[in-house]
This record gives sequence, structure tokens and C-alpha cells, in this order.
Amino acid sequence: MKTFLSLSLLVCIVVFTIQAESAGADAKLTPAELVAKHLESIGSAEARARVRGTRIKGNATVTVKLCGEGQVGGQVLIASQGAANLINMKFDTPDYPFELLRFDGKNFEASQFKPGSRTCLAQFFVANDVTFKEGLVGGTLSESWPLLNVPERNPKLEYGGLKKIGGKEFHLLKYGPRKGSDMKIVLFFEPDTFRHVRTEYTRVMYATEQRRIPNSRGDLLPASDPKALSARFEAYEEFSDFKDEAGLNLPHTYKFHLSIQSEVRPALVDWEFNLTDFAFDAPLNDSELKIDRRF
Repeated sequence: MKTFLSLSLLVCIVVFTIQAESAGADAKLTPAELVAKHLESIGSAEARARVRGTRIKGNATVTVKLCGEGQVGGQVLIASQGAANLINMKFDTPDYPFELLRFDGKNFEASQFKPGSRTCLAQFFVANDVTFKEGLVGGTLSESWPLLNVPERNPKLEYGGLKKIGGKEFHLLKYGPRKGSDMKIVLFFEPDTFRHVRTEYTRVMYATEQRRIPNSRGDLLPASDPKALSARFEAYEEFSDFKDEAGLNLPHTYKFHLSIQSEVRPALVDWEFNLTDFAFDAPLNDSELKIDRRF
């Protein structure tokens, strides 16, 4: 009798353990649940709805290790309204006076800091303009952030589980633009707060696409050129130092890292923005969206 009871208890424990493990395995978030929790992390629906033209200013530092070399500091403006968004960096140096990247809701443009010449950073965004057109660049700092309006954007979202980076776990959300893209895009969220803290971009461009990749003079190599081999783009954005701004919980430190592995024009670039001035009732105007605009 005692043996039967012990065996029954053991069976119950095993069955309970299997059920618990099964429940844990099935208890993953759906993309809709993750997006809903993420939106709550930004602020209330009322606070988000009050935004009518966003302007964020701060200090900018750009560090170039390949595709040139050096470091320069200046100011940055991140502005957005609806689908339109721009990043404008200004530096007090004749060699690199400014960097202007903007999407007017239809077309993307990157400035030429000299006639016929763009930086490797600008060239990256020209070749991968989906990052701006989808409103991904800048994360929640931009009104164009696609998770603010998933029904209109209608991207393909896939929950990727938890992944460790630097000893910390994050929820992964794979992002696919509605019209498709050759770029792999993955969004990362803190598991406790659901704040968006990282976006990773990966893309390989093959020899037949090398006409899109500018060389060091700013012109293009033909695909038949022996140097026109495949190029691998790897970039990530990181967001930290979250603070309240008019009822919105937004990052005040924004980092962007770009690595291009290519025999045409390799690059290694970092920018870091420390943001100090936030305004949410500052609509963009037509002249501000012109590529020759300064601030």
C-alpha cells in the first residue's frame, strides 16, 4: 500500500512538472501583446495623442574609425510629424559641417556635405532608405515610430522570444515592412518595462547590386568591376537614460553604430546623441524639409 502511494505521488509530481513546463513553453507573447505593453511603457494614450510635431535637440558626437578617421562634436535636431522625419547634425568644422537625413513622407534624401560627396553614413541610409521610410530610425523619439500605428503600417511582426545581450535578456520582435525588404530588422524590448532599447539591422548586398554602393570619391562602381564584391551592412541603435517628458517616457541617450564590410568602401562609424530639449507641439514646415536646410 505504501509503495502504491509513493508511486502515485511520484506520477502526480511528474505530470505536474510536465504540465508546468508545457505551460511555460506556451506562455510566449504574441506580437500584439508585446506592442500593447510597449505602447504603455511610452505613456498613456492621452499623452501620446497630444503630440503634434516633435522637436528634440541635444549634443552630438560622431566617431569615424573606417571610411576616414576622427571624431567631431556638435548639435543635433531630431524632428518628426506624422510620417515625415529628419535628423540634422551641425558641426563647427569645414571638413564635415553638417549631416542632414530626411524623409518628407514620400521621398528620402541625404545631404551632400560637399558637391558630389556624401559621407559613408549618408550613403548607408541612401542604400537602405527603408530605415527612414518605415520610421524606424530614432525609435520612440520619432512620431514616425511604426509601432505607434501598426494598423496603418501593417508590417509583418514575429515574436522571437528572449535573447541575452551583455548578460541581460530582452524580448525580440522581428520586423518586416509591408512591401518587403532585403534588410533583416529586429527590435529589442526590456522584459520588465517593455521599453524599446535596441534595433538591429543586417543586410548583404551582392555584386549585382554594387552600383548602389558609392566609392571613396562619391561616384559608383559598375557591377563588373573586380572590386564590386558582396558587402555586409550591420548597424544597431541603442536607447537609454529614460526620463519623463510631458507624460512620455523617452530615452535621453541615443547611439547608432554602423559597420560596412566591403572592398568597395568599408566603414565603421558611431554617433551618440545626448538629448536635452524636448518639444511636442512644434509642427514641421515645408522649408524645413528641404535638403539644403540648416538650423
